[in-house]
Amino acid sequence: MLRTFYNSCVRERKGLGILVALALLASGCDGTLGRADASRIEARPPGADALGDGPRLGEARLGDGPLAERRAADLPRVEGSTTCAPIAGASYGKLATTETYQGDISKHGDVNLLLRSWQAVAKTKGLVDVSGPNDGNAPQLYSLFADDRVPAFPTVYQLEAWDWGCNCPKGYLTNPEVTLAGMAVSAGEVIQTPKSGYDLGGGHTALVLFAAPGTITLKYTREDNVVKGYTVHLSGVCVEPTLQALYNALSAAGRKELPALKGRQPLGRATGGELRAAIRDTGSWMDPRVRKDWWQGK
Repeated sequence: MLRTFYNSCVRERKGLGILVALALLASGCDGTLGRADASRIEARPPGADALGDGPRLGEARLGDGPLAERRAADLPRVEGSTTCAPIAGASYGKLATTETYQGDISKHGDVNLLLRSWQAVAKTKGLVDVSGPNDGNAPQLYSLFADDRVPAFPTVYQLEAWDWGCNCPKGYLTNPEVTLAGMAVSAGEVIQTPKSGYDLGGGHTALVLFAAPGTITLKYTREDNVVKGYTVHLSGVCVEPTLQALYNALSAAGRKELPALKGRQPLGRATGGELRAAIRDTGSWMDPRVRKDWWQGK
């Protein structure tokens, strides 16, 4: 389109020279077309990148400003650096899926966490106690870490909600009050699979539902969706290269099988000083700070 428009400007203003023509191009030749193009761009639906020719895996909606800074922090600073170094002895199995997803799952708002933004909120930066029953088999977030620690929580966040009408993010989740926990880690620290009491086969507790630069999504049942069972989303992690390659191959082959992980099995390394975790139960976003659910015994 730019070449056609440039040729039109040159034809209409012969002899003006290339610098003037380029200036006219920047202003829309006579100003009208430039404004119309700008209007079309501004009117583009907010979810257009998620639906069409937008960013590739793990790069969705980077944009500018604070969101771009947060997403950039999810990625390793230098390719091949210690934050993405292979983990010695790492090897991974696979299991058959049910309800296998058809389509490009990287653009699915329930699976790829990086399609959503998040905003910091002034809520308790640590574990919280609430009443009610719990599931003794639920994933335990302290087992993300080799020392089973309760980390510092530098920041807690609300995630964007998803509007399935436009297939795009819209507004923020406010119930529960926190849906993403930022946890203090060391760059390059090995991150493990949260253990649970569920066995999907062969001692495996979770499938890798999605993996891309800076993020991984784990599913604690064999369904290739977040509708049933528990789902854990992580950002600020470089997926172990062998695991990423296995996920890429199995996903490209139709997702009949996906990588399978055992509790406490290393899955990658922290890319910076904060690992962010979200957790869901049968699709609903939960508060990742709740002691009785995800930090039992801590």
